[in-house]
Amino acid sequence: MSEELKYVAVALLVLFAFVPVTFQALRRRKEQPPPLASNDRKLYRLWRSDPDAYQRQYGALDEKYIEAQKNKNK
Repeated sequence: MSEELKYVAVALLVLFAFVPVTFQALRRRKEQPPPLASNDRKLYRLWRSDPDAYQRQYGALDEKYIEAQKNKNK
């Protein structure tokens, strides 16, 4: 009985350790950051923490980047 209890305790520890990390990774996979934020860690953190501040500071640059990519692909 003690041996089974140890296995259950280890299994619960593994679940508590990996389930939140897995859900976080799946949620981040679905999000679509702006072009500049997807290539720069600092901008990505700013976008995640305060999207309005990111938009005020880098929104115009993102629009120029998207427009340049559209013209490049033509």
